[in-house]
Amino acid sequence: MEYSHISPWMHNVEELPVEMSTRVRLARNISNLPFPHMMNDDAQLKPVLDRLDDTLTGYRRIQMDTLQFEDKALMVEKHLISPLFTKRGLLSYINEEESISIMVNEEDHLRIQTMGVGMSLMSLYNKANEIDDEIESEVGYAFDDQYGYLTACPTNIGTGLRASVMLHLPAMTFGSRIQTLAANLSRFGFTLRGIYGEGSIPLGHIYQLSNQLTLGQTEEEIISNLDELKERIVEEEIEMRSQFKSEHLIEVKDSVYRSYGILKHAFKLPLKEAAKCLSDIKLGIDLELIEHEDFQFQKWIQLIQPAFIKMRLNEQNKEIASLERAVEEERAALMRQLLGGE
Repeated sequence: MEYSHISPWMHNVEELPVEMSTRVRLARNISNLPFPHMMNDDAQLKPVLDRLDDTLTGYRRIQMDTLQFEDKALMVEKHLISPLFTKRGLLSYINEEESISIMVNEEDHLRIQTMGVGMSLMSLYNKANEIDDEIESEVGYAFDDQYGYLTACPTNIGTGLRASVMLHLPAMTFGSRIQTLAANLSRFGFTLRGIYGEGSIPLGHIYQLSNQLTLGQTEEEIISNLDELKERIVEEEIEMRSQFKSEHLIEVKDSVYRSYGILKHAFKLPLKEAAKCLSDIKLGIDLELIEHEDFQFQKWIQLIQPAFIKMRLNEQNKEIASLERAVEEERAALMRQLLGGE
């Protein structure tokens, strides 16, 4: 099947039991310019943009005010831009693989982001740092010798680094361990959020683990600490899955096969239900309770998102009486197609 609109870097995704994609983001501001929320006129950025255009020659330059709402929503679902950026962003630079995204005038003047699957956070940071150095050679950054990089939000001051990893945590969610974990993480400078970061909800038992503190630590220390924490969470999730399988086998199998039946035969699917069912099947495959060739959790969880489904509908040129109903019907049709249903 052709995975329409999926980013090229995701085409060769490696499916691991718990760990999914990783991301590194650097927040930067231009010296002697007000932070974006204090700027009266985007024209103040024009000299900077001219230099960015000269520096980022291998990137697509996307002017945000030229995009339709659906196009912006699709970029959010592909994690190329943030939800906030759809409302106030000026433009973005995106590489051909869509693994690198540079947002101009989000919360900060620049947000440099690198993404990957099966790549270490340090390798992603090194890639982001190379881009950062290229840009910094052309424009001056707001930097303080004592505090580091200056940012619009105080929690980003210092390195300006946010590293994150997506984790599939169904066992910890079922066991109600996730609430305790999230509360404890915040005490140590980490956070566990939904699939699209701050303010978003988890879908399909997918959570985004990231650092909160950027001041008082080096980039290497932040990444090392996050890597260590990630490994501990992965180990705990695997242990809880094994425990669930041995102690609640019938309940787990029932949930897995019910979800498989729903996705294979349903004719209407709300997003939350579809994501939950995909999560159940992924768990069943990882626990060797069910088999399905070429099950691709990361791709499919993205394909069922609203903007992806609406793009499919637009390409079919169907007459639609109710958009919500059409989206749920098309999502169900997609799942039946992927799972070989009726």
